Amino acid sequence: MILEYGDVSKVQGLPWFMMELRSEKTIESTMRRVGKQLHGIFRHDPVEIFIPVIKRDLDVFELSTGPYVFVRSTSFNALLRLKSVTGVVSLVTEGDTNRPNKAISVEDDYVQSLIKQAEEEHRKRAIGIEVGSFVRILNGETRDFCGMVEIIGDGKAVIRVTLRTKSILLETPVRNLLNLSHVPKEQRVYYYSPLVEGLFNDNPETATAMVEEDLHLDEAVPMPEVVEEPPAEEPKKHSRQRTVTALVKKLVLIEGMHNPMDIAKAVVKALHSKEIKAPKNLFIVYCIIKDRLRQDYFAKIDPSLSNYRDIIKKYGKDYKFSANQIAKIDPDLGIPVQTVEVCKDGRSREARKASKSKIQPAAEVKKLASKGKQEPKKKKKTPHDKCGECLHERKAHKLSPKGAWMRCTGVSNHDIHPWVKEKGGSGPCWCKRFKEKEK
Repeated sequence: MILEYGDVSKVQGLPWFMMELRSEKTIESTMRRVGKQLHGIFRHDPVEIFIPVIKRDLDVFELSTGPYVFVRSTSFNALLRLKSVTGVVSLVTEGDTNRPNKAISVEDDYVQSLIKQAEEEHRKRAIGIEVGSFVRILNGETRDFCGMVEIIGDGKAVIRVTLRTKSILLETPVRNLLNLSHVPKEQRVYYYSPLVEGLFNDNPETATAMVEEDLHLDEAVPMPEVVEEPPAEEPKKHSRQRTVTALVKKLVLIEGMHNPMDIAKAVVKALHSKEIKAPKNLFIVYCIIKDRLRQDYFAKIDPSLSNYRDIIKKYGKDYKFSANQIAKIDPDLGIPVQTVEVCKDGRSREARKASKSKIQPAAEVKKLASKGKQEPKKKKKTPHDKCGECLHERKAHKLSPKGAWMRCTGVSNHDIHPWVKEKGGSGPCWCKRFKEKEK
């Protein structure tokens, strides 16, 4: 199994690095998380990840190299960021240093031999599958279910899964099946697993009666249900949606139209025949066509294209178009190029200007009012200012770094200070200010 992201032709011939996973029991879930986060980690850099799977079965995902996979990319720093994914330890390094510059590289020839070995094991998994074979489905909506092969051909097979109340016909590739023809007929239930095999080994007499009713379909259900699994790349169909976006998606993904003016002509034709709902203006149609082409077509070819301007620069002016050109396709369509009236939700440019004009006079009045209210200037402190408590001058007090009044260093006098009780008595001034007073 190989995971690829970006233009992997740039990494051909580069050496590989071994990446350690946390546990062999969680390899499948870890690699699913890695696959989902490749875009955020590597962005514009290509990456190739080889997972040497040699055995795949129910709750079994066994690698030939244990909890190790092989990775390579044009950006070594991006490879180091893979350890941010839950379940990934780091790149394998020399000794216990765990330093990036000590990461062990593996020659491409050796990894290619492992890839061939994994492909051979993959082919062996489906050897011997024919009409009437008992198989297990490995991936898809009916994953891990077991059934019988009804039809086989062109690399695909139709599988009948017999449940208690219904029968399902499923079409899937042969490579998505695991041959279980060695299983005895009395054990061929849709939920076959090692537990069923162990049940027959431990209690052969009672096991047959226990699974007997699961071997056959209930006759009360006359017709089987047919379930078709679409390919992973097949887009969703929007036959029930009557919108411009749904039609453009259908034209780009299903019908393979990539010329913007051809798509615009199809949209205008559908609008004229009222097959889809008409938008407020044709500029909306123009934006939808641009976005769908960029996201659903060009992003798959080159993920580095971040906007439609880059597409025009790279692929030519054939992809350059405008809302006015769409309007010229059918002048009698009756849809304006741009909406003239002000939107009721207040999001248009005219609505924003109107709201600003209402707020602006009030803001000016506040500014004028604030200018009229001028606060009196604070009097500058001098060394001869007197303290309100001890009546000593400012120069007799200690001052804080910011110039605030602090402890007084003057002498107390009975005539002035009430805390000196004896007549003619004197002593250190007890005046304290601000924070010192609170202490």
